[in-house]
Amino acid sequence: MDNPEAPPGIESKGEEEISRHRKLVERIAQFDEPPENLDFTISGKDCEYKVHSSVICSRSRFFDRAVKGRFVESTSKRIHLPEEDADTLELLISILYGFESSYSAELWPEAHADIKILLDGIDHVNVSYEGALDSPKKNTGLRLLRLYALVDRFDIFWLQEWAKEMVLLWVKTNPRSDSFVEVIRAVYRCETGNYSEFVDEIFALVLDNVDILIENDEFYEVVAENGELGAELLRHVLSTNKIVHSALDMNSSLTELQSIGGEKLVYETAKLQLKIHHSLAEFPGLARRST
Repeated sequence: MDNPEAPPGIESKGEEEISRHRKLVERIAQFDEPPENLDFTISGKDCEYKVHSSVICSRSRFFDRAVKGRFVESTSKRIHLPEEDADTLELLISILYGFESSYSAELWPEAHADIKILLDGIDHVNVSYEGALDSPKKNTGLRLLRLYALVDRFDIFWLQEWAKEMVLLWVKTNPRSDSFVEVIRAVYRCETGNYSEFVDEIFALVLDNVDILIENDEFYEVVAENGELGAELLRHVLSTNKIVHSALDMNSSLTELQSIGGEKLVYETAKLQLKIHHSLAEFPGLARRST
């Protein structure tokens, strides 16, 4: 194993980053596999880790294909991920090994607790991770979205559904958060990950919270830059307006009928309107009118 005192490509990093890298290298070495089984290397922009292929293949379909398929990586025993920085690799390796990472600890208490529960079913060395913060960061929504993107990109199948649900849970419970609109923008842009599965749920949440969003200038910017979102909102507004105008017209008509024929004529007209649009069984109160 490479000397953890001089991790490749990380010399220019700060002391905290170097310490975190060394700590993770040590934890990998302490895993329930012999050190000589560190037979595969994962590298990114500015760091690399020697890992156990048996571990990463069992927990990621992406690495299973890379290591066992007919690719250069299967013979070179190395894969380079040029777009992944040190923080991303730290999170990725920590997830694959079932380690508690500083990233997960910095999310929010509910997410952190769920991660620990999920990892209970995976054999791992239970060592506290240095650098974890006591309080979640303000951009929790984007961090959860980043976590989902990582899980999805590397096909970490056992964590995918949970990661998706955590994003949706955060969005549903934080419509007034400063980063709520940022999450909407990220989902529709799909620049940091594939978020197509979120579009329908996010749009439904936008409609539910439109009274809050219309007070946010950034929301209008998101609508302006995304034609799909703008078109759906316009379609919804037009549809809603038709319903409102229809209800107002009906109310006006019933008022006129009441002045002409009294309440009985109003009742019969309303009953006829409802029978046209709905099954009478859905309105049991109209089936039998008390005298």
